[in-house]
Formats: sequence, structure tokens, C-alpha cells
Amino acid sequence: MVKLVKVPLQLELFLKEFQDLFTRPSYNSFCDMCSALSVCDKSKTISHLSDTMAKDREGTKSRSSYNWFFSDAIWDENEVAQRSVDLFIEANDVSAGDKILLIIDDTYNEKEGKCTDGVGKFYDHCQDAYIMGNNFVTSVIQSKGIFIPHKAKMYIKKADGDEDFRTKIEIAYRDIIEPLKLPAGLNPYIVFDSWWFSAGLITKCLNLGYQIVCQIKSDKKVWINKDMSFQVRDMANQIDDIHYKRTTVQVRGKKKFYYAIEKEVTLDKIGKVKLVISKKKKNGDANYFISTNCSLSLVEVLSIYEDRWDIETAHRESNQKLGFKDYQLRDKHSIERFIQMVFSVWTAIVLYELKNPPVERDQRTIGDMIDSIKAQAFIDAFIYVLKCFNLPVPDSGLLYLIKKQGYKI
Repeated sequence: MVKLVKVPLQLELFLKEFQDLFTRPSYNSFCDMCSALSVCDKSKTISHLSDTMAKDREGTKSRSSYNWFFSDAIWDENEVAQRSVDLFIEANDVSAGDKILLIIDDTYNEKEGKCTDGVGKFYDHCQDAYIMGNNFVTSVIQSKGIFIPHKAKMYIKKADGDEDFRTKIEIAYRDIIEPLKLPAGLNPYIVFDSWWFSAGLITKCLNLGYQIVCQIKSDKKVWINKDMSFQVRDMANQIDDIHYKRTTVQVRGKKKFYYAIEKEVTLDKIGKVKLVISKKKKNGDANYFISTNCSLSLVEVLSIYEDRWDIETAHRESNQKLGFKDYQLRDKHSIERFIQMVFSVWTAIVLYELKNPPVERDQRTIGDMIDSIKAQAFIDAFIYVLKCFNLPVPDSGLLYLIKKQGYKI
């Protein structure tokens, strides 16, 4: 395993942007943990992350110090999330009139035992089975085809006498949507699947200045006029296949084809929306989507909803590459802080790539970017050892070739 002797180059400038949110000791821990998350090849437990730090380097801390940083240190993970969004908007050159998406979903992490907050029995649709574990309401910020994970807030099932219980929809609104601050003039949308559909949630989001693009279930009732209403599946059954037009949507660099039709309808307690009925084949099963912005084209509605998949990618990649679900912490607050740290590392490497685009034509994956950080950490450790023995750093041979690849020597 690579031993860290300093903050890797790819994280350095990004992490400095958070210095004012921490005390000096906590800022050092923040830098250490973000650096360790990016290079540790073992499961991302606090013990393994602590072991990633070179023991003879300046500022080395004990494992208990890092545990304290997550559990008791005074800092606000919500401020870290907001700062990440601010930096993303600036680096991605998101300006007035640009669409920016806040994508909402949830995810599960299998855990057992009574010592960890929030562990319960949940039905996981991906596995089509019940699991024991934690459930998190999560969000992603996306604009111009680039996205970063935003927040993860734990959902805890209601217990007898629990007056503080909140549903997942309440968590999504109060902990994620309402606190988010975006620059004036942007074109913000909230995107979610049919599970999250709620007239109350949509109305609150509209009052905050957000538009909504979401999927709705086939039994949702829509009004054609004040005297005529249908369930959307009944409406779809009345439309001849000939009226569906073939539609091309650009999705993650690839083209997708749909047969779709659009219509302006009214939803109870929400008002007028644009309804899009979409099929992969003319005689296939239909899916139903709405946009509260009726001026969006059919293609724009489908494209925005297709971007909802970014949150699934964030769940998978942040777990596989950065140990999103490796925590071995007990209380809800510590776990949410740990996950925010994982999301910070993701944001750091994405923003570094935006400012230092690769020479290659193809866009690099998160895995490629993390491998680059690991390589830089190895080079830093090699140079550190040379200097410890008062040996000169050679400017030729292997190190010359490494420098040509863009690594800092």
C-alpha cells in the first residue's frame, strides 16, 4: 500500500478552499482523510486510512484522533457540501441561464448489529429482497454533462414514541433541497423517479424556484380539461401508435431512440405540466414523465430524466473506488461526515480534471483519475525517501519519463 507523505497534487488546491471551515487541527485531519481515501487500497475503515499515513512524516496523528475528527470535532459537513457545489459551479463555468440538476434518490448499505445507528430491515429493489442495513437519501449535482455527488443523509425507521421521525421525502426536502444555495439566474431542476412523486414536495420545490422533471406511475390521474380526466395509462392506450414520433436523445455520449408523444395536462394540487409518454418500441410498454416547465421540448424532458442515471453511477463508483460504504462508525452524524468526505474526494478529482484536461481524446473515468492520484502519491513517497537519505533527485531516466506524463517531481 502506498504511504502518504503529503497531500497529492490533484487534491492540494481543492482542499485549501475548505481551510476556513475548520480549526487548524481539524483541517489537517480533513486533508489527511481525503488523501487517504484516494490512495488506500484496503477497505476504507478509519484504521486502514490511518495506516495509509507515513508514520515518520510531520503531523502524523493517531487513529483515535481521526475517530474524534468524525465524531466530535466542530465542523459542519453541510458547509463542506455547499462549498463543493460552489467550486463545481465555478470550475464548470455554470452561468446565468444554464441548466443545473439536483438529482434525488436513495441507496442501501448492508450492515448488521445493533451498534450502528439506523440499521434496519429494508426492501432493496435492486436485489428484489429484504436486507439488513442502512438507508441513505442521496443527491447529485449535474450540469453540462458533468456531475458530483452532493449529500447523503441517513433515513432511520420510525420507532415507538419517536417524535423526531422524518420520512425520506421530508429528509430530501429539509436536509438537501431547501438548504442548497445556487447563484441567481441559473435554470435549476430537481429530478427523481416515480417513488418520490409527491404533490407536497413538488409544490414546495416550485416555491423555492426549482422546476421538476420526474417519472410518474401509470395510475396517476391527469386532467385534460376541467371536465375530463384519465389515468395516464388509459390515455396512452387511446393514442394510436402512428402518433408517436421517433425521438433521438443523446445520453452519456451515445444516442438512444424512443417513440414519444407530449401533451399539456393538469395535475391535482400542482397545476399544468407537460406530460411525455415514451416507448422503446411503438408497440412496447410506456413510461410516463412530467415537467413543471411546459416550455421544455419533448427531447429536453427525456434528456433531463436520462441524466437521473448519474446518481446510480455515483452510488456505484463512489463505493467501488472510494469506499462510500466501508465505514465502521456507529453514530449517524459520524457516518454522514465520512460519506461527505468521500464525496469531497470525488469532487476534487473531477475539478482537477476540468482545470487540467487529459491529452487523450477520450474522457477519463473516476478510476483512471484515482489511479493518477495513487501514482502521484507513490512518486511523492519515493522523493521523500531520497531526501531522507540526502540523495539527489535524478532528472533523467525513469523520473524524466514520469515528468513527461505530467506528474510533479
